Amino acid sequence: MFEQNKKNQLALDSLKFFKDQNKVLNYIEKNRIICFEINALSIDKPIIKLIEVIKKYLIGEKINLYEEIAYLNLKLEIKSKFNSEFSQKVILWILNNLKYGQVMSYCEIGKKINSKAYRAIGNILKNNPFPLIIPCHRVIRNNGEIGGFMGKNDKSWEQNIKKKLLTLEGLEL
Repeated sequence: MFEQNKKNQLALDSLKFFKDQNKVLNYIEKNRIICFEINALSIDKPIIKLIEVIKKYLIGEKINLYEEIAYLNLKLEIKSKFNSEFSQKVILWILNNLKYGQVMSYCEIGKKINSKAYRAIGNILKNNPFPLIIPCHRVIRNNGEIGGFMGKNDKSWEQNIKKKLLTLEGLEL
């Protein structure tokens, strides 16, 4: 979903996964989202290019989605979505260090940022509004198990997405 930020720039507000079409429709209705055709916008080129970049990633092209979004001049409002200094530190560390095809545990990330607040790191990632772009799917449990993804209601479906994303990036699970 997109919005215009305070500087009148196009900003990516969130990226969502849905299990089926009914979930999408329920979300649209519940949140009173206004839908329109992309071609109706004067700002359609960055949105179309973002869709193309995500498609490339999903067919296995090694892409850093965060860098691609910056290149498209789309803004991620990280400071407004992650408003504590600690959560911003976690997110920025992941964006700058956890690369395509790599995994790391909550504990390892905590050690890298000099924190033992492993559960807090998990909660920050559970509430990540930009899955794929901020690659929380690359963070696993300390025991090597895959752990959760997106922290919503359907754990098996969400974990299946996480497994598919990690497999797509070349990891064997």
